[in-house]
Amino acid sequence: MALPLLFLLALRIEARTAVLLAPLAILPDFDAAFELHRAAFHNFIFVILLPVGFIVYSKLKRPEWLAWALVAQFYLASHIILDLGGVALMWPIVKEQIFLDPEVTFNLQGGVNFVFHIEYGLKTYVPMGTTDFLSEQGFAIIFLGVLMAAIFRKEAVAFLRNTWTIIVSIIRRRKA
Repeated sequence: MALPLLFLLALRIEARTAVLLAPLAILPDFDAAFELHRAAFHNFIFVILLPVGFIVYSKLKRPEWLAWALVAQFYLASHIILDLGGVALMWPIVKEQIFLDPEVTFNLQGGVNFVFHIEYGLKTYVPMGTTDFLSEQGFAIIFLGVLMAAIFRKEAVAFLRNTWTIIVSIIRRRKA
């Protein structure tokens, strides 16, 4: 959720929209509850057809919803892109996973060497009943986020205050 949110904020998308829709970035992982992780909610119907339908509807009938529809589509698509180690994008029609496995190696021995290797293709879908709540990479991202918040405390506090103000104003509007 953090990577697409930071990307949208860097593009200066309205902070309120970006923060409120950020949970959509993890929505596809709820298919693990049905023991169909990286299939049921990671497929083209859920991630492409439904959001594009919402975008078209917004464009034709509710133009004021278009920005929200585009941000929602971005969050869902970003999840699939970040999960490209194996996604059953055509499930239930095709029960194979599309995978993209890039590897970047940086070596300073004998000069500066970069090696970029990529494997891709289809592999048999293996249902995953559970998913790691926090992987090593997830922990690293959280740790880097904490370090950045410590370094940029003033900006982090201002961001948290602005986010809290947005949430409180939404709650107050709903009560009114």
